[in-house]
Amino acid sequence: MIRILSLLILIQAISACAGSSLSGGGSDHTRFYSLSSLAPSTASNKNLRIGVGPLEIPRLINRPQIVTRKNETEIIMAEFHQWGGSHREELIQVLSDNLSAQLNTENIEQYPWKFAFKPSYQVRINIERFDGELGKSVTLKARWRLMKGKQEILVKRAVINTRIQGNSYNDYVKAQSSALKTFSKQISDAIKRF
Repeated sequence: MIRILSLLILIQAISACAGSSLSGGGSDHTRFYSLSSLAPSTASNKNLRIGVGPLEIPRLINRPQIVTRKNETEIIMAEFHQWGGSHREELIQVLSDNLSAQLNTENIEQYPWKFAFKPSYQVRINIERFDGELGKSVTLKARWRLMKGKQEILVKRAVINTRIQGNSYNDYVKAQSSALKTFSKQISDAIKRF
């Protein structure tokens, strides 16, 4: 009788553990993340139209898993910490939102835009690296070109290191969002000079 009772208790314990894992209550469930952007601006410069893109990113980070570095040569792809959507689409959306807020314009379109949209400036972006070590810092390396019509008026390289304020993946994503805000500010400051 005691053996049967012990067996029933063991079966209940296994069922409870399996149920909590399936419902997301276990410690190994997948968490999803999203980058944050600046709040929209209340003022609007109706004459300024910005085209953002094309945006190129390396295959290394164009995946659902959040990619971090263990050291300079070894990477980690977090199976249980992933982007909520397409990482590339989210990057271009956050950069567009940030530029909209920093330049006080709602006239922002992402590449490819409609034929009727004629941007005052186009920003072409090639992100070469966007990763870091948990608890340390995030590095964003990118080359970008500013176009006015078909004329290239500026070519720049950005290297942005942002300290991570904590050891979690949430802190890591916040640091990436902060790096994107700094990067878009460099772009918006350049546009303001022309």
